[in-house]
Amino acid sequence: MLRFLLNRSIKTKIVWSTVIISLIPLLILSYLFYDTNARSLERTMYRSSDQNADYMSDYLDKYFQNLSASALQVYGFQRIMNLMEHGIDYNSEEFLFLKDSLSNYYRLVESRNENIIKVMIYGKDNKLADNWSRAASYDNIRLGENTPYFDELLDLQYQHSLMFNYTDAALQQRLFVYGVTIYDPFYRTKTGTLIFFIQSKEIDKIIKTYNYEPNEIILQNRHGEPFYQTSDHYISAIDPYEPPTLPVGKEKHNLRFSENRSLLINTSFINNGNIRLSIVYPNTELEHSRKQLMNITVSAFVLVLLFIFLLSLLSQQFITKPLFLLGKAMKAVRNGNFQITVKQPTLWRDDISELTRSFNFMTDKIRTMIETEYEMQLRNKEAHIMALQMQINPHFLYNTLQTIGGKAVLMGDYEIHEMCRALGDLFRYSFYEGNMESTLRMELVHANNYLYIQQLRFENAIELEIDVQEELMDMTIIRFVLQPIIENVIVHGLVKDDQKELLIRIGAVRKAGSFVLTVQDNGPGMEPSKLESLRSDLKYKSKELFDGVSIGLKNVHERLKLVYGSAYGLEINSRFGLGTEIAIIIPDRKKEISDV
Repeated sequence: MLRFLLNRSIKTKIVWSTVIISLIPLLILSYLFYDTNARSLERTMYRSSDQNADYMSDYLDKYFQNLSASALQVYGFQRIMNLMEHGIDYNSEEFLFLKDSLSNYYRLVESRNENIIKVMIYGKDNKLADNWSRAASYDNIRLGENTPYFDELLDLQYQHSLMFNYTDAALQQRLFVYGVTIYDPFYRTKTGTLIFFIQSKEIDKIIKTYNYEPNEIILQNRHGEPFYQTSDHYISAIDPYEPPTLPVGKEKHNLRFSENRSLLINTSFINNGNIRLSIVYPNTELEHSRKQLMNITVSAFVLVLLFIFLLSLLSQQFITKPLFLLGKAMKAVRNGNFQITVKQPTLWRDDISELTRSFNFMTDKIRTMIETEYEMQLRNKEAHIMALQMQINPHFLYNTLQTIGGKAVLMGDYEIHEMCRALGDLFRYSFYEGNMESTLRMELVHANNYLYIQQLRFENAIELEIDVQEELMDMTIIRFVLQPIIENVIVHGLVKDDQKELLIRIGAVRKAGSFVLTVQDNGPGMEPSKLESLRSDLKYKSKELFDGVSIGLKNVHERLKLVYGSAYGLEINSRFGLGTEIAIIIPDRKKEISDV
């Protein structure tokens, strides 16, 4: 949305900004109205659900408390406790009394829990010690490896119980299993295990007595696995259950809404069963009210949006028209027209009219500054060019004087005369204070004088070939272009221990309206990476004019661009092991220049 507004006209921005800002109060009021009504319905449903959960959890807690009490009554039968811990001794006189104790305990369990159909008593060694069935058909109920939680059921922790449902293979019925391990109350050592069996349909009847459609009941055992549920529609909305650390007191209900607030979920811990009861209340009535409220809110939004949009279209004309005229004038200035002015209002003064006055003042100042800056740039350009031409490496003069002195001492012939002549011509050409341009002929003479001295210095290890037509000799070129390039060729082209003679060829051709002067050598050339680095350096202008180095390729390249424009300069090509070629590209023109 922000990108949409930023790329649109000021007219569009004003209209949309007004609409958005106006909608903020409406959004707040709509939200408060919606939230107040929704919360009112939620509180009503909350109270009703909490009351229902109280009835359900209290009844289940009493039911499982009765089961737990029936199991714990075994502590009152010492002979049964001895049976679980030590097993049965058929030769003992206590055997007859044990039968009476078992019979009395089973009658007690049967009287307290009319839904229990079978009781199993396991000993300390996890072997079945005795069992009781309400009917003969239930004698076929057996626990084995195929029974869920079989191994864990016989070795539960102290004060822990385990409940689950499973389908018995013999009866082909769903059975509810309640198991608890009997421990010595003082030493907390295992004595045995009691297991009660109840038909699952009886548990279902109990739960349906206190449950109402469309509420859903889910019971989770100590493993967090649901062992009873009226349906699996909302099982994903129930959080995983982790039993609390025992012992625990009476825990209050935990009521919460789901993430989309479409379900109210009540969870409570059944202490006597070591299970969690979850009741899910579908929030259908509240959802219906939310949808109605949303429809009303959307309709109000649309109507207000249309009204604000039409009002903004009418009012924005007074703001955008002056800005449109100002923007049109700015485009003209961007295209180079600094003579334009914007008509200023005379009846009022506001921020936009002040902006118009500032714009007219700015264009007037720019016109004045352009005229002043133009003259300054011309002078700076001329000074820059002259400064670049004056960067002469004094080391060349030192090396030349050393060479002259050495020749005079060692040879004693007239070559020193030619050296002095060549050197004098060099000085005369270098220190000439006239026109900064010369001709190709004079540049070649200057280069030849320089190369003559270098040939004497390097004992004729350098050879020069000039292939330039006579008609090109009067081409105009700025001074000191060839000599720095030839100096660079000698520095990098002569290999110390190589006996090969360095050959320098100078040629000139006309090409596509330009004049191309080439300097080739048969030196070692450059590796591709070094060539690419040199080309990259030529692209960037030097920040300092006098940096203490000789006039090099970069200096020549910058001078050519300053004098002739960015389309001209140096181009370098090289192949490693075969040599280097430097092309000097300048405009194709001739000019009569006085002799120097």
